[in-house]
Amino acid sequence: MTEQEQLTRILTLVELTNSRLDKLDSDIKETNKRIEDEVKRWDERFFQLVKEQGQTARTIIIAAASVVVLSPVLGAIADVFTHFVSK
Repeated sequence: MTEQEQLTRILTLVELTNSRLDKLDSDIKETNKRIEDEVKRWDERFFQLVKEQGQTARTIIIAAASVVVLSPVLGAIADVFTHFVSK
């Protein structure tokens, strides 16, 4: 094999390697884009879940506070009702 043939073979191999590297780079960029999209979707799901949990917690707190505040009033109403019914 002559020196020219060796250089041609080396250049062919370098071009093939560059082509493969370009393909790998393209694949990596595509994978990174898909990962980025998936992370965005999971972020949206997480924030929606946090929002729903906040609403549920607020509802529970309001219900508990209402029971605490209204139980004496309801007890007094029950006493008044019982008093009027017994007469």
